[in-house]
Formats: sequence, C-alpha cells, structure tokens
Amino acid sequence: MKKRYYLLFVILITLSTRTLAQGIRTFEIEAKIDSLIPSRVKDSTPGLVVGIVKDGKLIFNKGYGLGNMAYKIPNDSKMVYNLGSVTKQFLGYAFAMLHSQGKLNLDDSVNMYLDDWPTFDHPVTLRHLLTHTSGYREAYTISELVGRAIDVDRLTQDECLQVIRNQPSLEFIPGTRHTYNSTTYVVLSEILKKVTDTPADEWVEKNIFKPLEMNSTQIESYVGELITNASESYSFDREKGYSNEKSNRAIFGAADIYSSVEDLAKWFTIFRSDVLGGNETQNEFLKPFILTDGTNSEYALGIRAEMHNGLKVYHHTGGHENFVSQLRYYPDSDLGIIVLTNFGRNGWLSASRVAELFLEAEMTVAPQKELKVISLKKDKLTQLEGIYVAQTLNGTLNLSVADESLTLNGRNPLVPISENNFGIKGWSGEIEIEHSSQSTFLHLIDGQKETYYKVEKWEDNGEQLKTYEGKYWSDELEIVYNLYIENGELNVKNRWFGIMKLQPISKDFFESNKGYYVKFTRNQQGEISGLNINSERTLNVHFNRIE
Repeated sequence: MKKRYYLLFVILITLSTRTLAQGIRTFEIEAKIDSLIPSRVKDSTPGLVVGIVKDGKLIFNKGYGLGNMAYKIPNDSKMVYNLGSVTKQFLGYAFAMLHSQGKLNLDDSVNMYLDDWPTFDHPVTLRHLLTHTSGYREAYTISELVGRAIDVDRLTQDECLQVIRNQPSLEFIPGTRHTYNSTTYVVLSEILKKVTDTPADEWVEKNIFKPLEMNSTQIESYVGELITNASESYSFDREKGYSNEKSNRAIFGAADIYSSVEDLAKWFTIFRSDVLGGNETQNEFLKPFILTDGTNSEYALGIRAEMHNGLKVYHHTGGHENFVSQLRYYPDSDLGIIVLTNFGRNGWLSASRVAELFLEAEMTVAPQKELKVISLKKDKLTQLEGIYVAQTLNGTLNLSVADESLTLNGRNPLVPISENNFGIKGWSGEIEIEHSSQSTFLHLIDGQKETYYKVEKWEDNGEQLKTYEGKYWSDELEIVYNLYIENGELNVKNRWFGIMKLQPISKDFFESNKGYYVKFTRNQQGEISGLNINSERTLNVHFNRIE
C-alpha cells in the first residue's frame, strides 16, 4: 500500500514538473492576474474578464466585477461583450478567404464591385480598405463636424457610404499613408454582400463562426437587436453615479460583434493553423501592408502585426459604448491573451502586461540607442525654439529651451547628437532639423517620417481677428459655420454642435478646443476666402466664405 502511495506521489510531482517545463503553471496564474486588476474594480462594480490560451487550450479564465449591475450578474467567460474594432479582423479574414477562393482579388479596384461609386484621381483597392491606406473620409469625424454625437444620434450604413460619395477628393494617395479609418470596413461589408449575394453578417456567421464552433458569438445587425447573455457596459460620474452606456448605431464590419472569452479562445485557432481556408488565406490575413515608400505599416487585414520585446505579436484593441476589448496572440509561444472590460478605462488591464507575466524569459528588450552627445551653445538652441506645424495641418510640436536643454513640448529633453539631429533618451527615433530659404523643417523619424515646418507665433492686435468673422458654407457637409468674436476670442457656432473656440497658433492657423485644426485660405487679393478643417483622421474639409 505504501508503495502505491509513493508511486502516486512521484506521478504528481512529475506532472507538476512537466507543467513547469511548459512555461506556465496554471495554479500560479490567478494570483498573478489578481495582482494586476485595477483598484476601481470591486465585486459591486462593473469590471472585466480575462482569458489565457496556451497551445490552443483555454488554461485560465476569470471574471471580475459585475456584467449586469441591475441584476447583480457577475462577469464570466461565457458572457458576451461588444468587441468594438476587434471585429475588423473577422471581416479581414473573410476577405482573405474569398481571395484564396478566387471570388475576388484584394488588389482589385473598389469600383469593380460597387455601382454609383466615386472615381478619384488614384485607384483605391480592397487591400487599401482593409489596411487603412485608402485616402477615404471617415464618417465618424464628418458626423461630429455636422454636430451629430456619435452613439447618441443614429448613424446608418448608407450614411457612412454617402460620406465617401460626397468627398471631393482623396485625402492622400492610396498606399502612401496608414490612417485608421473605420468607415472603410463599412464599405467592405457592402462589397462582401455584392460578391457573395449574402449579407456580410450572415456570411461571417456561416463560414467563420460555425466552423470554429463559436456558438455564443453574435452580430448586432440593427440597433436594439436582442443579444443573448450579453454584458452591459457602464460609466461612472461622481454626481450621477453609474450610467448604462448605449449605442445608436449598428454597422457591422467596423464593430458590433459580441463574443465571449470561451469563443475567442477558439478564434485563436486561425492564427496557429490553416484549418479555416487554407495556407493562402492565413498568409494573406497576416501579411502587413508595405507603404509605397517601403515602410512597414505593421497592419494586415484587420489585425496589427508588430513586435513586442523581441516577440512577434498579432493584436488589436476595440472600444464601443463603454466596452474595451484586447486580443493578443504570440505565434512563437502559441500564447493568446484576451481582456474584455465593461467599465471603460476604469476596467483597463493591459493585455501586453499580462503577456509579459508569462513570456518575460523569452522576451528581449532592445538595447537603448546609444546617443553620442555633442555640445551645442544655448544661442544655437534658442534659434530652434518655436512652434512647428505638421505638413498635413493636423498637429503641432513646440520646441523650447529649459535648463540649458532644448525640450519637446516642454517635457522631453532633446539630446544633441549633431548640429541638426537630436535624440531622446529611451526612444529609438530621431529628430532632424532642416533649414531652407523658405522655412525651418522638423522631421520626426521613427519608422515613418513626419515633417513639420516652423511658423511665427501670431497674436491679434485687436483688429486682425475681426477679419476672420463671417459665415462659411461647406458643399460637402451642407452646413454653415458662423464665426464671430466674443470676449476677445474667435468662436465657431453651429446650431447642432453649439460653440467651438479657436485659439490662434500662427497667422491663418488655429487650434480648436474640440481637437480640430483650422487653416484659413485667402484669394489673390489677400482676402480670406474660406477655411479647411483637419484632424488626426480627416483632412481638408473645406468651407467657402459666403459673407
């Protein structure tokens, strides 16, 4: 009898050691994850759910906080959550499948598939849509410019398509830039319907979810559709308390898939094998787009393809209502991380930080770039002080001297490595200053190259600001902006979005309190003739001055 117990003991020890050799001991996972849970997440608050997938198996899942506060239902691995933009990879995979089946070609022009579709100076392909390199407008920004509150005012698929039909020209030559754009995925869902003669949501459910047995995953195809076993999302205000966040749009392609940790664990199958659609499908899906200048955009078909501390990772995040989702898969370690929260930023737990708990031994932190520092006189540094405006007119940088050092935006000291080149400790990129007869240029080089030009700071003398007053009309938006001065400030008023304040940066260039940049245009006589609005995702929305 003692020999039997001894043999059993040896077997248990062997199994425990084997688990350790595989890199993750499951009985340690919970304590590690628990230590990272945000302090605002309690048993009585909204929270999150975490899943760890190793070698194709869900080895850990746990919910924290409540999925439904009204009925005190806790978050768990079976409950479904709105994935937001994580949805894009499912449509991306669908297009990779159709491409490998010969039913479409990712490098075909969009105009081959859609009737009554605008033709621009440069062709836009399906691959451009999938990789956010198209130059098309984004409907969310345009909706905000006309005063429609996203998630409050209804936004339909047809309205999203009409935004692109109305744009006068592409924002940039397709393939030259990567600018995140959810509206292109609305276009893709329409194309999929044309190609397959099946609504995109039905096609994805039949050809992706069912084969992978993702039986709990559901697509919200219209506002108010019943989603079974769904979590609710919440925000918190000190005065109002908790609010149940709702959305007034359901536009499949860009978002609106609900899924659970258990189903998403099955989705990782497509990263680790070619079981769904074959090898060509998998390769197309995971291949990042290379921009025309040779730069790797690090974005494939609805999924990011990057490096994390020396390890390849495919990942995406999403946000909708107050859900935030994160999916990460490390192919060399066959490890997947899922984090879904229904508490917005209050429930944020970094999926990359979770991965580091288990992959630290495999990760390599790149050595910091050695900066060969030179000495520059203060008067040389002072000459570089000033405001620099992005060539795309949608951002600014500020250089100033503090404590004998040139600083970026008053926070990051710049280390001179040559007379016109600077680095920042802990950053692999470089800042290059270029002087010409027209201006001084600042090149921000970090993989891609962004160029800014130096401008003279402009201050109103009490009279010049008045020259910007008037009414401005946009043919594209079919809306009037009224610009007027109040308390010494230039304001933009529209009956729908209220008042937007403009702060001067340089002559004819202003920044708004809503994150937009406004550049005024002048005619040959030097009179103000119109304005252009630019933002991170949208460029050159033009208004003509009408009075």
